[in-house]
Amino acid sequence: METKQLNVELKWTHCGQYHAYGDTYRECEVHTPEVLEEKDILLLVDNRRKLPKKEWEERTLDIMEYFRGWYTITKTDYGYKYVGCEPYTD
Repeated sequence: METKQLNVELKWTHCGQYHAYGDTYRECEVHTPEVLEEKDILLLVDNRRKLPKKEWEERTLDIMEYFRGWYTITKTDYGYKYVGCEPYTD
């Protein structure tokens, strides 16, 4: 098994609800000059088995998958932006 050193800085920009009774969002800027695979980004941000947003929206989910939530990863000038969302539950 090969271990590689990554030049990465994580900047968490939001972690919580935007309003009362709202979904919880975890937003992170992944600053890196390197090209990263999606699986590596998910490990860095501790994704907790969320589904990609498109898959989460299109599938018939069981209750555990639904409340686990979804994520998106977007390529940016500084590296990548990760957004994870966990639906509100009372």
